[in-house]
Amino acid sequence: MINGESTERIECSGYGNVRNIDEARIRGGVLLVIGEGMCLKAPKIRKHTERMKIAGWDFISKFAEKDKQKEDSDEIKFKSRMTEPITKFMDDIIAGRPVFGSPQEPGGFRLRYGRARPSGLAAASVNPACMLAMDDFITIGTQMKIERPGKACAITPSDYTDGPWLVLKDGEFLRCDTVEAFKQIKDDIATVWDNGEIVIGYGEFLENNKNLVPAGYSIDWWASDLIEELNSPEMVDLFCSIMDFSRSDCPSGVPGLSKELFPDTDLRFYVRLNWQRFLVSQQPNWQQARSIAENFKTSLPPPHNPWFLDLPIEWVTEFIRLLSEASIEEVNTKIGRQVESFAESKYLRIKGGVAGWNAAIMNEMPPPDLTIEDIVNAPGPKFSVEDYIFDQNLSAAWTLKQHGLAKGAALILGLAHHHDGDDLIITSGWSAMMEAFGFTTDGEKPIMIVDSVKIFNDKIAKLKQSQSVLSKEEERLDELEKERAIQRISAETNARQLGKSIAETDEIGRIAAAGIIDEGPKNAELYLASQIERDDYRVDGILPIIKKISKLRWHHSAPVRIGCRMGRPEKSAPRIMNPMAHTLFPIELNGGNQRLLTNAADKQDIRVQLGLRTCTTCGKKSPMLSCHHRKMNEYGETIPGEKCGGRTEFKKELDANRRRRGEITTVPIASMMEDAMINLGLERMPNNVKCMKKIASKNQTPEALEKGILRAKYDIPVFRDGTVRFDMSDVPVTPL
Repeated sequence: MINGESTERIECSGYGNVRNIDEARIRGGVLLVIGEGMCLKAPKIRKHTERMKIAGWDFISKFAEKDKQKEDSDEIKFKSRMTEPITKFMDDIIAGRPVFGSPQEPGGFRLRYGRARPSGLAAASVNPACMLAMDDFITIGTQMKIERPGKACAITPSDYTDGPWLVLKDGEFLRCDTVEAFKQIKDDIATVWDNGEIVIGYGEFLENNKNLVPAGYSIDWWASDLIEELNSPEMVDLFCSIMDFSRSDCPSGVPGLSKELFPDTDLRFYVRLNWQRFLVSQQPNWQQARSIAENFKTSLPPPHNPWFLDLPIEWVTEFIRLLSEASIEEVNTKIGRQVESFAESKYLRIKGGVAGWNAAIMNEMPPPDLTIEDIVNAPGPKFSVEDYIFDQNLSAAWTLKQHGLAKGAALILGLAHHHDGDDLIITSGWSAMMEAFGFTTDGEKPIMIVDSVKIFNDKIAKLKQSQSVLSKEEERLDELEKERAIQRISAETNARQLGKSIAETDEIGRIAAAGIIDEGPKNAELYLASQIERDDYRVDGILPIIKKISKLRWHHSAPVRIGCRMGRPEKSAPRIMNPMAHTLFPIELNGGNQRLLTNAADKQDIRVQLGLRTCTTCGKKSPMLSCHHRKMNEYGETIPGEKCGGRTEFKKELDANRRRRGEITTVPIASMMEDAMINLGLERMPNNVKCMKKIASKNQTPEALEKGILRAKYDIPVFRDGTVRFDMSDVPVTPL
């Protein structure tokens, strides 16, 4: 049985008096349970019903699968590895609530698994600087509709995550991780290029029965990989020498020892924990990060891990040409604003990399159908970039038109930089990029030690061949569908002329269309290989080629972007009845349109409907929980402020054919108000003490007037159940 508070004043005209339901007023709870409970939480319920094998709940599994296409595993040979974009969270966008990132689009939040201390259930965390960068649309407690794991979450702050990447009006590109740093550059910001990281707990995916998606290689992952390799005192000493530490600067113990060599489980845990906290606070420069990667087989931590997945392969060969003409210079002056420090000793200068760049173009909206052929007179050096092989990339094409090849590639890769006249100065992350593209950076000029241009050109040729095979197959399938459509329409027309029913006509058309057999691609193996080739490029981008060029270990730094939009804004306000009241005391029409207690008291006595109780002390009738009748002195006169105060109770049960106990009775409202003021020690009555016209409860027992007077004094409204309610965002905090 589903029960709860009544949500409407209307009573059920039929089947209203149910023996296990308190009253006949309508309850909306059952609709919420079915609509927002069973339907919305079907995947979560399914997880438990299937695990516990609960009988009678098979329909939940069918409902949860209703939007998924059922494919025959015998016929489907190709299965994509792509993380498909989910657009459901954008279906019900409300005007005035911004979208912070499209599904799987660069610039959105980068996924990072974890949980900040102020976070909790159904919550995610972002950097406080990100909240300011979003013009305070995001704040603590703001509800966001997110692409994954597919439900709303409350936002909490975490200064441990990466902040937003910003493009300033003078062209400088930097990451801002603190509120103080953001305030320094707030007036100079032209656009937010990347939202930064969003931290989502693994438990959110588990609780909602959703598959995990890849997260970027973060400093946490790097620290965990490194801890496993620090499995002997010699390896710890090697790490200290690379980082230029003394052994006393590092935590005690050897964190990578196995359980067999470190039998004390608790001590081993705390040693590893101390090392983890120590390592995530480090910021190795390029030489240190590379040496650690070579000696300990870790990948490169940020910022030495550019966003290679976002860079189109069609740009790479031209970009490598620009890099081969660049120069490497020692840092001997201040680099840009240096809002965040990345401890680089050199920077990369691309001559004329931003010639003709203008910040005003960032205020323009991109055209809906921009292609590579439409890009003319872009900033920076001249370039020749081929059209996209598989998918048209509007955001990348617009970046190319706005910023040119040199600056556009640096933005897409997430490399901090600034302008020096017409030159582009890349200040961090560039050494890892040069390593990935086959350059050595030991001298004053980059030297190509691997013919990366040939490797990329070979890959591009292979992708073009795959695209040719796939496009021919798509054309064949289009022709097949046209032939089937013609055959179906012809058969359905003949069926209608013969007077067939709608169902029969549809079936005849379906059979006719199915008569044209799909013979499949001419070369099934080549078609399958082309599908795999395209899918691998969409999933991995240029990273597999980089792994062939460089001997280091590489991981994606931003494999998945989380699309999200603002849901319900952070809300905090009293819950008020309509109309608002201070006390649950009925005065009918005696208080005027505003139901004021003082207006009713002017009439001395009023007639209202209340449930009559009997005082156990004096035996008189009273509607109050404690007897309101005044005591009398020796002369038989009532004493103001001194009430009987005895406990009252009902003497008889409610008649079977009655819904409420109320009877029309006379209430000495003036004397009751006077007694309440004396009891509270008030000399003056608060203004505008609002009562109710009627109370609809079963017993119709009013509140003590003292409650209403105190609420009016402090301007506190009452809810219909006698409570004072305040709505606010509820974010359960993770236990420490």
